[in-house]
Amino acid sequence: MLLKIGETVRQLRTERGITQEQLAVFLGVTPQAVSRWELAIGYPDVELLPTIAEYFDVTTDELFGREQADKEALRREIYATMQNASSTGEDNEETVRTAREYVAAFPTDEKIQKNLADCICRAYMWEETPDLNRLAEAEKRYLTLAETTRDVDFRNEVLCYLGSLYVVGYKEPGKLEEVLRQLPAMKFCREASASRLAKTYGGDVRTAQAYLETLTDALGEALVGYVVDWLPNGSERWDEKVELLERVEELYRWIFGDELLVYGVRVGYIRRVIATYRLAQGRYDEALTALERMCEAVEAYERVGAGDRFRSSFADGLQPEVPVAAAHNEAWRTLEKLQQARYDPVRETERFRAVVDRLNAVAK
Repeated sequence: MLLKIGETVRQLRTERGITQEQLAVFLGVTPQAVSRWELAIGYPDVELLPTIAEYFDVTTDELFGREQADKEALRREIYATMQNASSTGEDNEETVRTAREYVAAFPTDEKIQKNLADCICRAYMWEETPDLNRLAEAEKRYLTLAETTRDVDFRNEVLCYLGSLYVVGYKEPGKLEEVLRQLPAMKFCREASASRLAKTYGGDVRTAQAYLETLTDALGEALVGYVVDWLPNGSERWDEKVELLERVEELYRWIFGDELLVYGVRVGYIRRVIATYRLAQGRYDEALTALERMCEAVEAYERVGAGDRFRSSFADGLQPEVPVAAAHNEAWRTLEKLQQARYDPVRETERFRAVVDRLNAVAK
């Protein structure tokens, strides 16, 4: 989505007979900067927007070339685009530039502010030597949002992202500890308290089920991370790791039933990890079977629709929210992973090509 600010600046400037040089002098920028705005290859700093609007005697909404009635539609469009981008995790200078455009359009929107910080982190904090100057902007935005927001849930989410930045980007676990002390303990969180007291105050059974859902997903992710990252990775442990991962899949099925709905993505990931261990062992048929079962999970994920319910007694009152294009994005990410050299021993087999075809059908 391209904002129309450059086009509007050009139109307003031309109508008033003002040159790019005159506007540049007033704003304290170069004429080349104004030219870039008007060619839609750059945009003004957020701080300049009120000054530009005042100079042309228009509102900031008019500066963006939109009517007030279109404002919320644009905001919803931005939210949907942000959600899509976060699920792919593929950020770069272009996505950061776009995120800045969103902030320019809605400078007081907390979600859009956080999205810019998220994009900066995803683009730069995973580099071998992160650019700390870039990350400092993300840190400042997170800290400001955590301090100023009135939404407790949003504040906690921001703090979690800030903690990731400190560990991965800055490599300062001490700062993470400071952040963690600001988050509520699991024992006293809203979900735990509501579940514990639901029957007493006449709450719906779905309150307890929602807590079980939260616990299961958190425990499942933690168990997979423990198996992959914490258990010794010598070849003598690979069979044990596969067995433990299969038990985590059983946990998901025990709580959610065979119709895993949105949690099919978790099971799909588990099966892909199992395939990597079998490939390392040279057990190629078992690896391909794991990849085929992974496809089943991704395809089932694609079929999930609004209003679908789990069929397990632990979760049959829940209707999970399905992220936009979630199956598409998961298939796309998986196809990227299948380019790794570890899959070379099976790459030319008919079964592997069939796996790729099935994923492409979802990712299209």
